[in-house]
Amino acid sequence: MKNFVQRSLTGLLFALVTLVSILWHEVTFTLFYGVVMLLCLIEYHHLLRKVHGHPLMAWQIVLSILLYAGGWLVVNKIVPFSALSLTIPLFFLVFITELYRRKRRVAQNLSMTFLPVIHVALPMVLLLAIAYLSGKYDYRLVLSIVLFTWTFDTFAYIVGVLIGKNKIAPRVSPKKSWEGFIGGFLASAGLALILSHQWAIFDPIRWIVISMIISITATFGDLVESVLKRAAGMKDSGRILPGHGGVFDRFDGFLFAIPFVFTYLYLLN
Repeated sequence: MKNFVQRSLTGLLFALVTLVSILWHEVTFTLFYGVVMLLCLIEYHHLLRKVHGHPLMAWQIVLSILLYAGGWLVVNKIVPFSALSLTIPLFFLVFITELYRRKRRVAQNLSMTFLPVIHVALPMVLLLAIAYLSGKYDYRLVLSIVLFTWTFDTFAYIVGVLIGKNKIAPRVSPKKSWEGFIGGFLASAGLALILSHQWAIFDPIRWIVISMIISITATFGDLVESVLKRAAGMKDSGRILPGHGGVFDRFDGFLFAIPFVFTYLYLLN
């Protein structure tokens, strides 16, 4: 009972902070997800260290911050897109840094250094692009992705607990079931119909497609993180959120879904 109350209070506070950051102002949105990115990177780094690797944490942080800050400057039309090319040489400086560290498993260390940048920072930059899709900050698309992810996760969990029998990937995540997936999928589609009436950005079909993309990719995002945690022998990516684990635990599906939603939205645009 104590754990349930703790988990509920943490979840409520986390949801409020997320919603306020998105709705209040574009600056609070940018800062909030910048902090989330950094916390996910730190947890990711410690997770990879458990797999006996020695990734370059400083470079992970530097590359991610530069990409995120550069992405914000580009979407706000402060600098041209070509300015991001300045970060390209930095990626190759990582190889030189590793050359002089004299660590074992050089290939593994380099791979682990770049992996969080691709898995965490890149989706966050694409989230900025989605937020400014219309040329100026629009909270609706960002908020819809958040709501779709939360709705899917919540109903997938509830339906899975109640009637889940057929496991999606029993060796990776024994609790995930096809019944839960279908429940979350249908709930997200229902939310898509509601949003289509509230926000006339897209027609109902396109809203449903977005909900489908998020339902499918968020599931794989959670499974991918489960594989990483199993390899590291960890139950949670961190302990910063009482009753919930780490920040990366809460954003694994969200991060994985963003590149797919981004691609779909920009193909439409």
